[in-house]
Amino acid sequence: MRLYNTRTSRNQILFSILALLAWGVVSFLYLPDTYQAFSFLFLMPWVWSRGFRSLRWAVPLLLIYTLLQHLYPRPNLSVDSLLVTMLPGLIALGFVAWLRERDRLKQKELEDSLRHMHLLEEASLSISTANDPLELTENAMAYLHNLGIAPHLAFVRFREGKPVVVSAKGALERYRGRHLPQQKLSTHASLTDSFTVGNYLEGIPESVGWSTAAVPVSARQKRPLGVVILAREGNKPFHSEEKAIANSLIRVMGAQLGQMEALKQLEDAYDGTLRALGLALEFRDHETQGHTKRVVAWSDQLAQDVGLDASMRKFLRWGAYLHDIGKLSIPDNILRKPDKLNDEEWEIMKSHVVRGWEMLSRVPFLPQETLEVVRHHHENWDGSGYPDGLKGQDIPILARIFAVVDTFDALYSPRPYKRAWKPAEIIEELNRLKGKKLDPKLVDIFIKRITSPSGKEVMEAANPSKVSAKA
Repeated sequence: MRLYNTRTSRNQILFSILALLAWGVVSFLYLPDTYQAFSFLFLMPWVWSRGFRSLRWAVPLLLIYTLLQHLYPRPNLSVDSLLVTMLPGLIALGFVAWLRERDRLKQKELEDSLRHMHLLEEASLSISTANDPLELTENAMAYLHNLGIAPHLAFVRFREGKPVVVSAKGALERYRGRHLPQQKLSTHASLTDSFTVGNYLEGIPESVGWSTAAVPVSARQKRPLGVVILAREGNKPFHSEEKAIANSLIRVMGAQLGQMEALKQLEDAYDGTLRALGLALEFRDHETQGHTKRVVAWSDQLAQDVGLDASMRKFLRWGAYLHDIGKLSIPDNILRKPDKLNDEEWEIMKSHVVRGWEMLSRVPFLPQETLEVVRHHHENWDGSGYPDGLKGQDIPILARIFAVVDTFDALYSPRPYKRAWKPAEIIEELNRLKGKKLDPKLVDIFIKRITSPSGKEVMEAANPSKVSAKA
């Protein structure tokens, strides 16, 4: 587009000069001298294409042309005739150049507005699709920087009452993750009318002589989240239009960040509640103390090795917390019976998965994937499990992952009726159960994990028999 505009401008200049020369020849041969006053018309395309920049060449050219017309072939040069011939043309060319410059400025403003709108639209999409607060903040700051309003940016939040830069651009980048030199402010300062950016940037050497502005970042209901500092070199105060553009993006950032943090707090509350339910069973069923914590940790590790995303891992974690919740409905004489269960007692014990699934189905925020872990973690790969006799790939993936981990912990942990198995014995048993009780591929991945150096360290640290001995 720029190359096209350059070529067009050159063509218009060439056309203007050739047209002026042609008019000079025609008027010299056939027209009275008074017609020379119209010579400026042929310079109009040039002036319109280049604006004020064309006048430094067009005006001297018009002056030389007019002088030649008055001097040749019969000298007839006077101030009055020169003014009558040139003055209207000069005024007209100046007026056209002004119109063109005004048009160019309006066009630039329109292009800048369209560019800002496009960037704001892209920024809103990028912010709304961010996976975590850090990604959201970085995306917002990157787009704010691309707007070109300020080369130096910092998103400041408060930790323990001190301003900390969580994201930055330009010269403030070196303060990312650090407390700013000024430590005497409170969270209230970011939203007051008397807030001054100088208080934040005090002690930053490069900020001397900067022009600065601050835009508060708030969640819904005006809950303060921090403040974004805008800065640029020199005495160039930020205009209201620039602040409005920055505020538009920062408002979206604040709303999304506040919502994301609220959801995180809600999920943490869910997580804590579900973990407490899982631990409640451990207090009732003494032989499984520590079981929930271990199977949650190992399930999450295996899920990562398989390549599941964060949402699926969360659903698996919730299922691991709640997998035996149905045992709360099992009578103590069966749940704590030290001897082998008879057939009737075993049927009651097996019912805990269905009872747990029925109990949790009434919890509105629990997803289907979590309920599937509770119901199907005792299904077997060969179809011999319970309660539905599912086989192979028909067993939900989260239930298959948990079955491997649950089996491992049952072998790894000491129980009243058995000792804790040694690692070599556990691996041998897991290999024996491949294709029967457990998914073969998942067993191979899990064995590779627990036999790695990091896996051995975790197994050693979490050894239930050693933990019990220390206690």
